[in-house]
Amino acid sequence: MSDAESRASRRRKLVKPASTSAPGKDRWILSYADFITLLFAFFVALYSLSLKNADDEERLKESLQGVFDAVQKSVKPINIGDPIVGEPADSELVESIPIPESPPVVEEDQSSAVYALLSRLVEQQFSGLHQTGQIEVSESADWVSLEMKSALLFGQGEYELTNEAVALLIMVANLLQAYPSAVIVEGHTDNVPINSQRLGNNWNLSSLRASAVVDELVYRGLNAERIAPMGFSSEHPKVRNTNDFARQQNRRVIIRISKRRADNLYDYLFK
Repeated sequence: MSDAESRASRRRKLVKPASTSAPGKDRWILSYADFITLLFAFFVALYSLSLKNADDEERLKESLQGVFDAVQKSVKPINIGDPIVGEPADSELVESIPIPESPPVVEEDQSSAVYALLSRLVEQQFSGLHQTGQIEVSESADWVSLEMKSALLFGQGEYELTNEAVALLIMVANLLQAYPSAVIVEGHTDNVPINSQRLGNNWNLSSLRASAVVDELVYRGLNAERIAPMGFSSEHPKVRNTNDFARQQNRRVIIRISKRRADNLYDYLFK
């Protein structure tokens, strides 16, 4: 074979490329998963710090503990090298012992706490409205009630919440999230017929106003299964509709908070 043919033959030979599958090249996924988990824990911490309930510190501790405990469980390890088939030679059989059940939690009476916190909220944050009678807190044998005049929450003949109403309902929602009770929002009007084709009558207006309050409370974090709106039109006046001042007293929205725990409002009312 000539020298030219020998050189051509060598050029035709294919050089096998070096393998790029180095062991452990996917280990970055572990670090990335840890980073995402810690970032999630950071946002959980920020959310927990924003809560204004008396048990904030305990809830923060539980939230962070749950997140960090789940770090190792959420990352699936990547096998490096050939997988091990069968059981290790030094494996031991450990008898599974059932975890004992936690003792039942005794439910404490929360009615006094709800009434006290709600009263303090109104007196400290909305003292002017409380003194002028635009907002009141009361209780009965079964309910704690927060009554708000419609002029505080809505414009005349409207059902969109004012900025002042939103500020109040944010604080109410933060309080109610700590007490899993059934909540009913009642809408009431006076007996003057509505001159509006858009609303139709006082039944529609009272229902829409109650629904607007419920929507805001749910948007601020309250469980939607525990709350519902009810419109009563002018059928349950607070005082007789004899003059403008009396009719103003009857135009109101009432948030009623049950003194009994309830997972959802439907079972509370109908079962």
